[in-house]
Amino acid sequence: MKLRIGFVTNSSSSSFTIAKSDLTDDQIEKIKNHIKVAKELEMETFYDEWDIRETKYEIHGYTLMDNFDMEKFLRLIGVDRDDIEWED
Repeated sequence: MKLRIGFVTNSSSSSFTIAKSDLTDDQIEKIKNHIKVAKELEMETFYDEWDIRETKYEIHGYTLMDNFDMEKFLRLIGVDRDDIEWED
């Protein structure tokens, strides 16, 4: 019998990229402050904050634990789903 000792997880990583030209300034700020805004929208957040990085032309989001429903959040703040490039 083999015994495996180690870390077991059900988490999965996820990431996305959105061109800033496809977003309003308000949407960019909401994405950067997604936990606070999600609470205001009464979303269940689980406090799993995404790592959000902004470049001159894009917004990138990354998480190792995707309990926060970023897809729903982006929809709620009016981001067109066709503007999101998901990389799972």
